[in-house]
Amino acid sequence: MTISHKRIQLSNRIGFSEILDPKQKTNTLWICFFQPLSSETASACALAGDLITSTNAVYPTNAAMNRKLHLLYNANLSASVSKQGDLQIISLRASAIADNYALHGEAVFDTLTEIMLDCLQKPNVTDGAFDAEEFRVKQADLLDAIDNEINEKRTYAIRQAQKTAYKDEPAALSFYGTRKQAQALTPGSVYAAFQNMLCTAKVEIFFVGPQAKPSLVDKFRTVFQSFKGAATAPVSFLTPSPVKAEPAIIRETLPVNQCKMVMVWKTTSQNRYATKMASLILGGTPSSKLFANVREKMSLCYYCAANYAEYKQTLFVDSGIETANIEKTKTAILDQLHAICDGDITDDEIQNVRMALHNSFCGVGDTPSSHIGWYLTQLSYGTDHTPQEEETQFQKVTKEEIIAAAKSMQLDTIYTMECSE
Repeated sequence: MTISHKRIQLSNRIGFSEILDPKQKTNTLWICFFQPLSSETASACALAGDLITSTNAVYPTNAAMNRKLHLLYNANLSASVSKQGDLQIISLRASAIADNYALHGEAVFDTLTEIMLDCLQKPNVTDGAFDAEEFRVKQADLLDAIDNEINEKRTYAIRQAQKTAYKDEPAALSFYGTRKQAQALTPGSVYAAFQNMLCTAKVEIFFVGPQAKPSLVDKFRTVFQSFKGAATAPVSFLTPSPVKAEPAIIRETLPVNQCKMVMVWKTTSQNRYATKMASLILGGTPSSKLFANVREKMSLCYYCAANYAEYKQTLFVDSGIETANIEKTKTAILDQLHAICDGDITDDEIQNVRMALHNSFCGVGDTPSSHIGWYLTQLSYGTDHTPQEEETQFQKVTKEEIIAAAKSMQLDTIYTMECSE
């Protein structure tokens, strides 16, 4: 089956991507808003996404909206918030079965698209403020999400490490904002943030389906022409983080049974393919050095994995350990990175990483979201590679380039969550 991708620039800040995949049984539409992550707007924009997809002026209650979506063969309309480097991303998502699968050939997706556009153009607003009752419900959900961040200790540890590693950078902030900021929101302040986002954020629209929908381009071009604001500077997807003169050492004591340690390195390497492969050899696969040696042979930790944050050129290694093994694990992790720097890399290790990458590339297209995630990543790099073309670039990486990438890593931060007595 032939998969095609085409991107159309609707304006200087708005792009539309059409991804046609004949094997898809649904039509999927995402509208992604990118803006600098800011403590002043993070909570308001996160809440705005939920509010504008739960109701609109046509369906002014959540019950009415859900009833309509149910009649569209249980179509989905939702929002999510995330961050990418220094950017906050508010994503509005809609999906429904392809029309040819409807019992009577109904224009299911066209109806869903109109609902989504009404959410943008006709939100559930009175006198410049979101509906008070709907606001109260969604604000409570946001506060719960903020409060629950500490419950997943592994994720919490990584976020605490990010706060130190990216100090004074937007990436240090939570994409939800803080509890204090969320509590201070009002229906009016969130609507104002929503309006500002519509008029100033960079927007990428993605459509994934089995067949083209030619009318979509004109619809979105017309809709966004009505949202005009002051000119804004282009957003920057790739914002490398400067390394500290001396590594920051952070310890936090919490009532947990298992300690967590997160070690952070930063790199100036411009070879993202070699750096990614170095991180995978270190701790990104079941055959990696951290898994095979630190976890299995030395039995120092419950888990130990590496993840390379390409947008900030930062490597994170996080582990779950016993208190008595903190220093031993730290030394063992450093030893594994030094081994790569010294050229202790086997052909099998390189081949295992290439096989893991091949498997991940083969998974692109299994779901509409994987298509969107792929081309969103390509957009951030300023490239338009297919998975096959990207795999070719990794195949070209040499052992010497991997070693050079590993040598460029400089230790920046060590965060440890220690068990309270």
